[in-house]
Amino acid sequence: MKAPKPRNLDFAALELALEKGEIVPLQADSWNRIREHYEVRDEIPTSMAGSILLIRRGKSAGRKRAGWLLVEEPEPGIRVARPFATERKARALIQDRLAAYERMWDG
Repeated sequence: MKAPKPRNLDFAALELALEKGEIVPLQADSWNRIREHYEVRDEIPTSMAGSILLIRRGKSAGRKRAGWLLVEEPEPGIRVARPFATERKARALIQDRLAAYERMWDG
């Protein structure tokens, strides 16, 4: 299965997709323009695929609940934004990713 093509979105379009629960592949330059709208709570280096950003999504126009967002770098030039309802769920995926990267290092 081929990965979806990274999208060039603005902040409002990304938020709309995240509110629908979508996992959103983004062009890196698109993410770089949007990043300033978010509060990065943690930046976790992976040693293999850039850093994983843990982001707190506050309430904003149209959003009834706060939430969490992970932004990963699966390959150069691409970011993937993935919404979560709770910090616990987001951190669980971070731990899964780090464990997978560790297994790759171990061969």
